[in-house]
Amino acid sequence: MATINNDIDSLERALNERAEVRFVYVKRADNSIREAIGTRRLDCIPKFRHPTGRGRTRPRQLAYYDLECEGWRSLCRSQLLGWIEDE
Repeated sequence: MATINNDIDSLERALNERAEVRFVYVKRADNSIREAIGTRRLDCIPKFRHPTGRGRTRPRQLAYYDLECEGWRSLCRSQLLGWIEDE
């Protein structure tokens, strides 16, 4: 059974542990709703897209690799609406 979780810290843990996480947030630029499928597991990200250490994520943001767009994205931690947690 799946449940909706809106805790940003548990989303961050899930992104680090799971190959695929589905979540929804409000885009800051235009207040539109964004559905995303992402991960932070390096074994699920193409090698040429691995972090180099040159990028910078602000403390209030959460970086993730977007599996649909095949690129790095970030969301403001306060904009998370929820993510699907499988039990």
